[in-house]
Amino acid sequence: MTAKVVKIDSIENYYVINIEDEKKQFRIVSKKSSTKPFKRNKLENRNSYLIKVKQLTNRQPPENDNNTIPEPVNYLDIAACRNFEYTEICTESGFELATAYNVVGLYIKPL
Repeated sequence: MTAKVVKIDSIENYYVINIEDEKKQFRIVSKKSSTKPFKRNKLENRNSYLIKVKQLTNRQPPENDNNTIPEPVNYLDIAACRNFEYTEICTESGFELATAYNVVGLYIKPL
């Protein structure tokens, strides 16, 4: 997916990179690295990149097969958290948790 970086943050030993395209929003979790990977570019806010995403959470409501009216719930208010080693990272508003196959630390490998 081609997505724009909207925010870069860090929690303990991980970077949390918020990205979005026209339809989806993700919080990419990437382990901090002290070395710059070979042939990679550093991610920067407000720039767009081709990112290969592996989605970890999905807070969309399930499909309703039995024609009953579901109880109204704003699924964006429900946080989904995952543990990365000893660090807990949670979804934020409309951003689902994900990792990226071509991101190491704050560096991206062109696809």
